[in-house]
Amino acid sequence: MLAAVALALLFQVPAPPPAAPDTVDTPEEVIEEAVEDVADDLDRARVRPVFSPSALYSPSKGVGLGGGVAVDGVIASDDHLQVEARIAQRLQGGLAEYLTGDLDRAPLVGTLGVAGWTTTRTGFVGHGPHSADGGELFLDRLSALGEARLAWAPAGPRGLRLQPTVRYRFDRLRGFTERRDGALALVRPDDLARLEALQGADRQGVEVALAAIRDTRDIPGMPRYGSYTEAEVARFEATDASGLGFWRAQASGIMFRPALIRLPFLPERGALFVRAAGVVTRQDGTEPLPWIYLPELDRDLLMGYPKGDFVGRDALSLGVGVRGVIAEAIGAFLVEGVAIGLVGAAYDDVTTEFTPRLQFTTDRPAEGEAVPLRPSVGVGLSLHYLERERAIVDGLIGIGPGGITLTSLRLVWGLGDFRPRFR
Repeated sequence: MLAAVALALLFQVPAPPPAAPDTVDTPEEVIEEAVEDVADDLDRARVRPVFSPSALYSPSKGVGLGGGVAVDGVIASDDHLQVEARIAQRLQGGLAEYLTGDLDRAPLVGTLGVAGWTTTRTGFVGHGPHSADGGELFLDRLSALGEARLAWAPAGPRGLRLQPTVRYRFDRLRGFTERRDGALALVRPDDLARLEALQGADRQGVEVALAAIRDTRDIPGMPRYGSYTEAEVARFEATDASGLGFWRAQASGIMFRPALIRLPFLPERGALFVRAAGVVTRQDGTEPLPWIYLPELDRDLLMGYPKGDFVGRDALSLGVGVRGVIAEAIGAFLVEGVAIGLVGAAYDDVTTEFTPRLQFTTDRPAEGEAVPLRPSVGVGLSLHYLERERAIVDGLIGIGPGGITLTSLRLVWGLGDFRPRFR
């Protein structure tokens, strides 16, 4: 802005016809207005730190640090730039994302994002639900992702939003090691052969997708009623020598309704919610998909299990929960709680392997058997300090037959950065 003002003063264009004497701006007034515009731009840009407490220590990744910076008003008043990095003993990575506007307000928003990471501790259990028990490995992996998308809501942000997306993926498997002594001998021969075929080869490709999104939540950060639904169809084409191609369809939704009763010791009634998510993948031909392209039912969708336990071409997750404010103090602090019960599973083919039976152990089904649903429970708290530009602490743990896991722990700066844990 300062450079633009200086150039305008040095290279002035011919002036328009003089205005009436009482409306002519003096040179001093012109300069003052330009300086005020610069000051307004500086006031508009807001910088906030982003800190990841969960990056401080991980049993598999080791000790580290994670965080970054978020900036609103970089070019336009509603745009957003976020840059993050994580450095740990056995993981290094970072991401950068730029949005041209606010998805909750603007009818047209473009997004550009890049991410890259390397780690020697990617968990691997197998290529599907029938992998052998105990055959757990650590993969040494290098990955990069680039994404461009355009969100268009012709009827406004509360209407249907169409989102075409283009993604570029790069993956390299550099090797693998046993997670515990003797694990390699327990890996299924076909799982081991597929890993060895992938090792040392650079795999890359381009994915084109189209998503339809509808958001009717009353308050996106702390909803009491409404819903959020999203469906996407994507086509992936490899740009390496493999000639791989596959289709993927996924959908997810969550619906909120006010709780039927209010407990006398709580400050508000709260909200009940139901959530569902599913994905189906089908490749061209009969050649099985490499592990790097298989969907994973991660800890946000099924908590209380080690990472990598639920990998397959298809996946399903269902949940019912409650959320709401459980304590407040002097109008400045809110403690919000969430609890959810979940069931889910990953499949080679959901149409032939699905069964509604629940299994409360971690044993894997034998080859040819139906895949039972696995249960889990998630419990979380969020501490809100409602003054402007104050931190929010948000944590969630998962409890299941696989044990207790820390699903998330984050520290964000300002209510604008807070997003609902279950979408």
